[in-house]
Amino acid sequence: MGRPDPFLLKNLCLALCIGMLIHSRSYGQCQNFLATKSYDTTLSNTGFAVYTLPFPQFDPDSGLLISVKLSANVTSSYGFNLTNLNPTPATYDMTVGQEDMYMVSGRSSVVRMTPKPVGTYTLGSGESESHAPFPLMSNNVTVDSITDATGPFMGKGAISVKYMSFTYTSLLAYNNPAYTFSSSTSSATKFSMTYLYCRTGIVLATDLTRFTATLAAPSTVQLDWSAVNETAGRQYEVQRSEDGHLFTTIATMNSNGDLSAANYTYNDILPNGAHGNVFYRLQISDNGKFTWSPVKQVSVETPGKSLRIYPNPATDHIDIATGTPNGDWQVDILAASGGLVQRAAFLQSNLLHFAFGTHLSAGTYFARITDLRAQRVFVSSFIVRDPN
Repeated sequence: MGRPDPFLLKNLCLALCIGMLIHSRSYGQCQNFLATKSYDTTLSNTGFAVYTLPFPQFDPDSGLLISVKLSANVTSSYGFNLTNLNPTPATYDMTVGQEDMYMVSGRSSVVRMTPKPVGTYTLGSGESESHAPFPLMSNNVTVDSITDATGPFMGKGAISVKYMSFTYTSLLAYNNPAYTFSSSTSSATKFSMTYLYCRTGIVLATDLTRFTATLAAPSTVQLDWSAVNETAGRQYEVQRSEDGHLFTTIATMNSNGDLSAANYTYNDILPNGAHGNVFYRLQISDNGKFTWSPVKQVSVETPGKSLRIYPNPATDHIDIATGTPNGDWQVDILAASGGLVQRAAFLQSNLLHFAFGTHLSAGTYFARITDLRAQRVFVSSFIVRDPN
């Protein structure tokens, strides 16, 4: 434990320091001061396991914590036995996949490996297909990067990370024949946690009491922040990034100069085609002295081909077919202006029936569909028509 990764350090330092060059005033704040601190452990299981892994927190005295990377490197073997119990021949199509879940301080994310085809088997009545363990995955790496919720990782104690490793089998049996199936999995995982931090120079603003970033409409991110004890002449630079390290200024706002409390809102209209993760921060200038807000992350994704809203046009309800296995969802109905009309939560479902609580005027609306497990957001439009 505690071994730095020189290659990671070099590349991450390069990325952040290039970002600092965007504004010459901030150049040098973290140049040559980026560092990483890594911890790892080795795990083994037989196809499914949930681990609670304690790791040291990041000591704030060491510098400014920028991000936390959780990763699992999995190597496994897989064997199975399949027997057709049908009185007639039957065909079976088999795939195997891997699912990793990371859970820490109320935050969870799921990373899935694209299912790997194993084979298609046509078996006569009573025939079997049996395979001794064979290599399934070799150094399959899944990663969860945390940039917007690093607070729980800071301190001088320990933090618990829950990690779930699950190897699953999808067996498609044509014409629903009867069969027996058993499998065996042997999996070895190197699990690691890496802190990326700046040893000196970057200072978080202590008088910033609130900073949030929310997807308010399909291509609009609403930024809200509050501050106290503002100095005269203060400026807030709103900065956006595609990777959480290289930031550019997209707007500059002058402070209200309110010593008690001041609130601000800025709506960022995203470029056409923007998707995936978008990162935001504030660079705060007080007469040439700079401080920064924490980094906030917003997930912007367009619906996959399998997500479907119907009826469209709608009158008093919509149904949303997610095209995914059962999951936990939050659905927000938004007006064309981006205002929230109605919200509902759905647990353990992949078909979401959303009844409108009040009569909606005819027009275009948006459904913002949040996958609460994977923390992904989909936005799709639909039309409401006058029932008369």
